[in-house]
Amino acid sequence: MVKNSNMATQWKELEQRIQFASSILITTHQNPDADGLGSELALYRLFRKMGKEVCIYNISPTPNSLRFMDPEQLCRRYIPSQHRDMLSKIDLAFVLDTGNFSRIGQLGEDLLDAKTPIVAIDHHPKENNPVYLQEIVNERDCSVGRIIYDLIMYCCPEKMDKTMATALYTAIAGDTGNFRFGNTTEHSHRVAAELMTFGIDIYRIYIHLFGNISRSGAKLFASIIQSLHFSEDGRVVWFNITRKMLGDNGAGDMDTEGITDFMRMIDGVEVAIMFKERPDGSTRINFRSKGTVATNKIARQFGGGGHVHASGIVSDEKMDELRPKVVEAMIKEVKETFNEN
Repeated sequence: MVKNSNMATQWKELEQRIQFASSILITTHQNPDADGLGSELALYRLFRKMGKEVCIYNISPTPNSLRFMDPEQLCRRYIPSQHRDMLSKIDLAFVLDTGNFSRIGQLGEDLLDAKTPIVAIDHHPKENNPVYLQEIVNERDCSVGRIIYDLIMYCCPEKMDKTMATALYTAIAGDTGNFRFGNTTEHSHRVAAELMTFGIDIYRIYIHLFGNISRSGAKLFASIIQSLHFSEDGRVVWFNITRKMLGDNGAGDMDTEGITDFMRMIDGVEVAIMFKERPDGSTRINFRSKGTVATNKIARQFGGGGHVHASGIVSDEKMDELRPKVVEAMIKEVKETFNEN
């Protein structure tokens, strides 16, 4: 049961909205991760048990590495020409783990055009976005999956089952690095233990999330290792991934997941940065900090955002043009963090 009085008030208000909704849409950010997908799937099953019509549409397809989470293929890709018209029939939309409303792309614009009431549930810094009918955010929480657990425990704990528990455990394990990252708390361990009482297969979840690497991913990793760049003091490491590198190694975008986390483990490194060229020539940047340097401060300077120690940027600027500016800003931030300027 939720003990926080503020959250209990939020859940009560949301419970009333759900009761009056017959048709519900659920979505998450582009390039969905385990937390976004697990949260979607758990909410889907909850709402179905409540007798609601429910659909999941995402702006991006489910990554191959995470398809194990959705054997029924409930998470569908949103195609405006095929699905836009049905939005007028949706009573309530849930936007999960998105950070910034723009990260749901065209689906967000179409929801606004259809005047669909939108509820956000997140653990990224609060947007205070006027497009949301209700915005439920806990920045201190390890994952949205853990927040969804609270919702279920508040409104209808009797509806929790093995399928929902598996989805939520996967969401929590995904965003905590299998309970290794600094966002892991005593409470996240307690919730995980309670989810395990439903007989979920935690080893299978671990293997799918962290115990598999494709051959193409291994080849890509080897080529990246040979071309790492370090700041003079060794506290910042960065690497580039071009479309040519992906093609030469037979790799895809999903093969790049987790590489920044690995580089962060190098002795002496405080911040790891991935610069990746996107198919249209724009740039995606991932930051990972060991826990001292606030990476989202630099991310916001360049139009991005995210968590304090795990953030990112998507920019229309070419990678070669953007990289030196970002690296310089991060090296300066590291020095300021350690009082060396």
